[in-house]
Amino acid sequence: MVDIIDVLIAAYLVYFVYKYVKGTVAVNIFIGIIIFFILYTLVTELDMRLLGLMLGSVAGLGLLGIMIIFQPEIRRFLLMVGDRTLKSRYEFVDKFFKQTGLDTSAHTERLTEEIIAASTSLGKTKMGGLMILTKNAVPDLVKTGKELDAKVSSILLENIFFKNAPLHDGAVVIQNDKVVAASCILPVSSNPDLAANLGLRHRAGLGATENTDLLAVIISEENGEISYAWEGKIFRNVTTQELRLKVSKYFSIFD
Repeated sequence: MVDIIDVLIAAYLVYFVYKYVKGTVAVNIFIGIIIFFILYTLVTELDMRLLGLMLGSVAGLGLLGIMIIFQPEIRRFLLMVGDRTLKSRYEFVDKFFKQTGLDTSAHTERLTEEIIAASTSLGKTKMGGLMILTKNAVPDLVKTGKELDAKVSSILLENIFFKNAPLHDGAVVIQNDKVVAASCILPVSSNPDLAANLGLRHRAGLGATENTDLLAVIISEENGEISYAWEGKIFRNVTTQELRLKVSKYFSIFD
């Protein structure tokens, strides 16, 4: 019975990690590690001493190697766990706000609708845009652009991304209900499996989300297509309703 439970837990953990890295460049490395451990288990069970010694030496350095290879994924996983932990810790704050009549859902709805309105308008006029949404301070990203401190509004966002505006190049960083920076420079995704027709704006939005818990909203300058990037994955040509659900969920205190 214990062996069955052991196998089920191990299988679940393997599936969980695979699901987490699926769609990233790390998935092939992960599969290679699984194959290695299966081979090492067989060699150990068959008492093949020479191969066991060789593979055992490699396995001894495995933990350090995994930490180096999967550093971005490990960081993103820890950010995700930390975010969920903080939400649990501050659950009493949400309850307090509800008891005192503060409508946090109305705040999230207003913020979401301003972003949706800006995205829709930019898409219709085929003005390219890149918005980085975050719930936490990102000083390393903010300092690459022009720092602002303005309340989020669709009119402001549309004016920033206007083709002749001085801040239209780069990304806008939105932290909660504030536009904290514009014309920010983002890291470009190095994923080799991306479509060849994916432009620099999309690659930058995707790159910003690969190692963080940021959400990127991208508007194509070529065809007005609206996309978003989340956890190192890009979702192209989404509907207004799909974007609304994603942005609303992201900014909700308790998803």
